[in-house]
Amino acid sequence: MAVASSLILAGTPQMARAAGFGRLAVFSALGQPLRAEVEITATRQELADISVRLASPEAFKQAGLDYATALLSMRFDLEKRPDGSAVIKLTSERPINDPFIDVLLELNWATGRLVREYTFLLDPPEYTPRTSAVTPAVTAPTAIAPAREAPLMVPDTLLVAPLPQAAPDAP
Repeated sequence: MAVASSLILAGTPQMARAAGFGRLAVFSALGQPLRAEVEITATRQELADISVRLASPEAFKQAGLDYATALLSMRFDLEKRPDGSAVIKLTSERPINDPFIDVLLELNWATGRLVREYTFLLDPPEYTPRTSAVTPAVTAPTAIAPAREAPLMVPDTLLVAPLPQAAPDAP
């Protein structure tokens, strides 16, 4: 099961066209090395110089999240696909034994920066949902969560929006 949560710091019409995070898919279970993917929405131009990393311990503190030791062994790699899409691959070499993971990802590109929180639950390997008649393969996603916008920090020039004009007085 995966749950995506986020904080919204600012929002302007210009930001709607910027790069962003998408859905999270988890392919591993509790006690296994982490294998997950987060979709990235970006133009080809943004993807040309985009980078991803774990947010700083200070960003975790500002978001009210613990900087868990399990995060130290995680890798965050951007994979650009031939169809123009991209995903962040979250992996770890060591098994993850904490069922709840809070991760704060930072996406940087030439014209902006985005930080987004994902919280997800790692199910035990033998877990089978009651509504499923077929046991899912370990290689299939165990959870998918829809994306929500997150803290966005962009240059001040992008935060300036034109003021609405007052309607002219009728004679």
